[in-house]
Amino acid sequence: MIARAIPKTGPRRCRLLYVEDHAERVAVVQALLADRKDLLLLRAADANLGLKLARAERPEAILINVDLAGMSALEFMKVVRADPATETTPILALGADFAPKAIVKALEAGFFQYLAKPLQAEPFMEALDFALEFAAVERSEHNAALLHCRKQTGIRDGQAQPV
Repeated sequence: MIARAIPKTGPRRCRLLYVEDHAERVAVVQALLADRKDLLLLRAADANLGLKLARAERPEAILINVDLAGMSALEFMKVVRADPATETTPILALGADFAPKAIVKALEAGFFQYLAKPLQAEPFMEALDFALEFAAVERSEHNAALLHCRKQTGIRDGQAQPV
């Protein structure tokens, strides 16, 4: 299922991509985010659709169930990290194993944060807010570097780049 209702006017909302194959868990996240008018939830029922949405929508953060059927969450993350457009996108892992070893393994693999099932409101919202702050800083730094590069080369928006 794809949610793509970005308003044409007003401030742009942050996008959270949730890759989850269980409708009940999607409903829980929707309920937790119901009052967050600053967020747009994009949903993908499998990792392949999640990759397509990540490339097309460039969400500020991704939440993925580590127990997905098919492509693993780790494989998903590797593909996201290999794409320059999404390489710095924070990916929150959601898993059933809350043993310290599982958490350490997920963080060492490169997940931004590991959250336990069943999803708890307060830790989720704190992790999400931190991920969104991180994404804002990353995008700001990227835009500043791009602007600096354009100034150095004399390229303005809308101009063709010299070959």
